[in-house]
Formats: sequence, structure tokens, C-alpha cells
Amino acid sequence: MLMIVRLYPKTDLSRVWNYIENEIKDDPSKPITPLYATQTEGMMDVGLIFNVESPDDISNFLTEEIVKCDEVHHTKTVSLMKPVFFAIPKKKPENIRRYVIRIYTHPKNYKRIYEYLHNYHYPFNLFPIYISYSLGDEDLIMSIAADHEETVNKFLREHIRTLDGVDSAAAYPVFRAKRFAPLAKLIEEQKKHLDKRVLKKSKDEFDLDFDWVENFEEYAKLTGAFPGDY
Repeated sequence: MLMIVRLYPKTDLSRVWNYIENEIKDDPSKPITPLYATQTEGMMDVGLIFNVESPDDISNFLTEEIVKCDEVHHTKTVSLMKPVFFAIPKKKPENIRRYVIRIYTHPKNYKRIYEYLHNYHYPFNLFPIYISYSLGDEDLIMSIAADHEETVNKFLREHIRTLDGVDSAAAYPVFRAKRFAPLAKLIEEQKKHLDKRVLKKSKDEFDLDFDWVENFEEYAKLTGAFPGDY
């Protein structure tokens, strides 16, 4: 099961990020696997994505690990339900960046909006990375990559906010990220939730190296990509 733990600071978000970056490790002996962390512009938190065997297992992380970081003021835990991951196309703009889209709506609209986003024919310069119900701070959450912030804003204005039942939706650029799990483990987890339509297409159509570039410091500002193995 995939879960997001959001950590909110007392005053200094960079201190929370530094703690996460330096102290969080992937420990195969534990029932939870930290996959990666992200920080987005406009959201005052650090988001950690975990794979957990049981939702109760995340409590040990919160009560035994996070309490060691004095700068954390409070936390929120979000279960990702029915997450679907998409393969990254090879044919895409050179300069792309990650964004997180948060959508708020009434429960009666969840399925219809989810299926709309799942089946939407995305343009060359904007494509989905994953879509999920979250039912935490937001109702649906979506990670996308695009060539420009205006591309994302146009998608929000014309194709999400205009949907019947959407109360509000906002996009947040990802400006730094860190991967904790080994590359193979992260890919394995995403394959469990891979869009079934991907399996019907040739692997030659997809960029298997996207998000796994080695020269992260140089590339991440453009893509929001994860760093390579150390």
C-alpha cells in the first residue's frame, strides 16, 4: 500500500528537509519502505511516499523516527487509493518539470473525475506520472510533467476546473526530490500499479531513464527528477 506522510515545520521547512535527506534510510528489515520525498513550491510541507505492509506500520515511523526532528510541528498521513502510474513517453520536450495537482470535489464525483483524468489524451508537452484517490488534504492527487508552468495552468483552467463537480484545483511545482529506495525497488513498486494500457505498447515508446538520471543536481531543477543511486 502506498502512503504519503506530510511533515509540517514550526518555522523552517529547510530544517525538516535536511533531516529527511540525511536521516531517512531504506531498511529492508522494517515493514515500511521509504520510496522518495518531495518538496513543492507553495505547499509548506515535505511529502514522504512509503510502501507499507499495513497502515498501522506507519505509526512506528511517526512516533519513533519523526519525533527526533524537533522542527516538525505536526504531520498528516494520506493513503493513496487506486493509484495508477503511467510510462513516460520518449517523445517529449527536452526541458520538463514535475508538478503536483490537488483536486477537491464531492465524493459523488470521485470516480468520474478519476476516470476522466485516467483516459484523457494528454498532449506532447504535458503527461501524467500518476493519478490517485487520496482523501487526505485533497480528494484526488495527480503528478504530471510539463514543459512550462503556463502549460499546466492552461490544463487546469480548461480541462480540470471546468469539470462538473470540481470545487477547486491547484498545481504546485516540485523543486526538489530525493529517492531513498534502490532504483529496482522503486520501479518494482510502480509496476504493481502500472496503467494496463502500457503493457500493450512497445517498450521502445517509453523513456525508462526518466526520473532515474545520475546527474541529479544539474538536471533536477528542470525535471523534478529523483537522484541516482549513491
